[in-house]
Amino acid sequence: MRANIETFLVFQHSNGVGILNRCSILAEALSAISHVNMFSGGKPINGYSAPSNVNFVQLPAIRWDRTSDSSMPIDPAYSIAEIESMRSELLVENYFRLRPRIVIIEYFPFAPRRFGNTLNELFNAINQERDRPIVICSIRTYPRETEADATWINEQLHKNFSCVLHHTDSKLFPLTSLGSYLQTALSGVTVRQTGFIRRSLSRKDYDRASSGLLLTVGGGGTRGAKLLKRWISAAREGSPELFPINAICGPMMDIQDRKGLHTEQDADVTIHDRVANMDEFFSSCRAVVCMGGYNTLVEALSLRKAVLAFPHSEIGDQVFQINTLYAQGMLLKGDQTQSKNEITKLMNQLLNFHPQRPIDFDGAKRSVEIIRNLLSSSQ
Repeated sequence: MRANIETFLVFQHSNGVGILNRCSILAEALSAISHVNMFSGGKPINGYSAPSNVNFVQLPAIRWDRTSDSSMPIDPAYSIAEIESMRSELLVENYFRLRPRIVIIEYFPFAPRRFGNTLNELFNAINQERDRPIVICSIRTYPRETEADATWINEQLHKNFSCVLHHTDSKLFPLTSLGSYLQTALSGVTVRQTGFIRRSLSRKDYDRASSGLLLTVGGGGTRGAKLLKRWISAAREGSPELFPINAICGPMMDIQDRKGLHTEQDADVTIHDRVANMDEFFSSCRAVVCMGGYNTLVEALSLRKAVLAFPHSEIGDQVFQINTLYAQGMLLKGDQTQSKNEITKLMNQLLNFHPQRPIDFDGAKRSVEIIRNLLSSSQ
């Protein structure tokens, strides 16, 4: 089916790398049935490599500034309006040149301010076609409720999209559990829950002997550096079974924060600036201490690891995910304001904790099946 079929996957990551990683996994899976073009609107990440059989296009980059609650250009020589115009022109030019049959937009229209005017002309071009491509909205477990009116989202989904792919485990997060905001946003829309998306696993990832803790804060940042320091300090007051510790800084942590963390390194604690294969660390640890991001949770729970999660209180999807998983006996939860003694107690509890059930993490494979069926029915 792959011959002459082009797929566009458009996404905007900002302060972390979860969206970038998840889109890369999805792009690699979709390359089995089409030629995939990834259009990334976030800051280039050192050490990142797109899948070898995928065309990666770096759009002029922006990031989300939490202080001003707005998008900011990575290159200060341009205004945000100029950046959005350049991004729009690149997308439309590639659309008319390649004529994709599949267009996947990650997280839009649930995050319109993250994209600004970037997508307007692309949607205009698509909607003027007699033979429109299949346009898909791709979302993780729980889109945030703060960026757009639910009725407006619903109108955009009906006007511009063929369906929504909801990348989560339907038994853990059924659509009926997502609240009135999402019920309104998705009313009358075709939604397919795919299972979580994660990298493929080998048998050795399950069978490896495991010990100690993996501490990870996703993209990193100053908040992540402070958390890693507190977690290491708390572990040192706990059971010897919590060691050895591997702590991952994350690709978006600056050099000064990394230097500060390296002072914590000793015979039982190893600080890693970056790692080539996170699954090596997930599979070899006894338990994981993390924030509340999608990718880390899926990677840990898919290997049936004990997880202690400290969600970012300002990121609503993390709080929702952790509370829901905690209520179902899938992990332990902490609070980023807790004392060192409280964190130590939670870490000790991890040593005898086991998630209550396996998770569905076939989301990439199932997304391909859904899109293949959409292609067949459109011919």
